[in-house]
Amino acid sequence: MEGGEYQTTVVNMGVREMTMRWLRVRWRLLRRTLSELRVDEQTKNLAIEASVKRIFWTAPVLALGNFLAGLSFWLRSAPAAGQELLWQNLVIGANFTVSLISGLIWLLAWRIKRPGTSPKVQAVLVYGVAAYVLAVGLVISLIDQLVMSSVTPFLLCVTIVGTFYYLYPHYALALFSLAYLIFHRALIVMGGSSPQIIHSNQVNALIVTALGFALSLLSWIHFRTITLQQRTIRGQQMKLSELAYQDPLTGLPNRRFMDERIKAEVALVKSGCTESSLLMCDIDHFKSVNDTYGHLAGDDLLRELAALLQSSVRENSTLVRLGGEEFVILAPGTSLDEGKRFAERLRKLVENHRFLICGHEVRITMSIGVAALTGSEDIRDYYNRADRALYAAKEQGRNQVSVEAR
Repeated sequence: MEGGEYQTTVVNMGVREMTMRWLRVRWRLLRRTLSELRVDEQTKNLAIEASVKRIFWTAPVLALGNFLAGLSFWLRSAPAAGQELLWQNLVIGANFTVSLISGLIWLLAWRIKRPGTSPKVQAVLVYGVAAYVLAVGLVISLIDQLVMSSVTPFLLCVTIVGTFYYLYPHYALALFSLAYLIFHRALIVMGGSSPQIIHSNQVNALIVTALGFALSLLSWIHFRTITLQQRTIRGQQMKLSELAYQDPLTGLPNRRFMDERIKAEVALVKSGCTESSLLMCDIDHFKSVNDTYGHLAGDDLLRELAALLQSSVRENSTLVRLGGEEFVILAPGTSLDEGKRFAERLRKLVENHRFLICGHEVRITMSIGVAALTGSEDIRDYYNRADRALYAAKEQGRNQVSVEAR
């Protein structure tokens, strides 16, 4: 191979490589753009719901606007005869008809926007109204061809559909394309104008339709982005809420959650509706578990104990980890005597349970202090009284249930 041919071959290979690289970049951009258009069913339904609300608010405005437009043409002095008279009569009839139909659409949207309406029914309304608005612009623009070369009504209606309603891009493309094809064909069938004017209107309609679809696409992407951002924010807020009210080790609620539950329960006790008890539980000699098996094993034991207690309390009771090896149980509808019997059942349950730690069976015991909610004290006072009862149980030799001194 000669030098010139070799250089040409190298250049051609470089051009092909650059072209392939450019195509790969463009393909990745196209895939990313298409991925931005995809949404789940929930987002689609939210878009439909938002569009129904927009129809509800815009339909009466359109009804009033078309009514005033028809009235203004009706009050004008009528042309003697010919094309202008036909045009005026058709414009008056079209505007009054659109005003009436828009009013009916408003009533329909008022019924359909209520909670509980099927998303499919709402979708039929949204896409039906979008097709109707495009048809209105198309018809009035065709009427205008009798006396002028204008596509202004079609431009206005395309803009309304593109900006007011959130349409799924595939369906929006089909709607706008169909509207343009009908308008393109209707201009040819009607005739009446020079080929140059017809062609000009067809080109203008094409630009208008493309603009409408672009507006619709931007509206959809904006709605999708905002919806996903709001969903992310709500998810983060839920996680923050869980962190604020949840013990990270055991998954149980924490002291902050219990404070709110006690506050609500005290209000019921104060009104005389119920009795409630507070149980303060503490593992006996928990330090020896950590010293023997390690702190990670101690954490495993706390998690297993939390699950055991959670499975043994009533549904309306609240179990929280207070901190360390201490747990607190709020037992609504439980008198002090009933609270003591409940605590005794829990004590025996823990005493007889075999905890599996690092492959070893471990037995533990638990001391419990019980106090009643009187409805006349501060939240800290209830903790203190239950804690004093717990201290008494420890003093009595541990693995005991002690009730507050009355």
